[in-house]
Amino acid sequence: MRATFGPFTVDAHTRQLAEGSQVLHLSPKAFDLLLLLVERRPAVVAKGEIARRIWPGVTVSETSMGGLVKEIRRAL
Repeated sequence: MRATFGPFTVDAHTRQLAEGSQVLHLSPKAFDLLLLLVERRPAVVAKGEIARRIWPGVTVSETSMGGLVKEIRRAL
């Protein structure tokens, strides 16, 4: 899957986020979260679904999710 939003392109195959020709760095989990949100847009994704997809079989705090969101925001 490849999706464009604003000046950004996210490519699931190459696992890259780019702004024009500049590749932006995201950690693997932050990329997975961004990909999930882009795939499901414009729907809201529940925290439980995010946790199951990003951290399967692991209990995580909201702080962990918030950290990934913060990382994505900084990159964008």
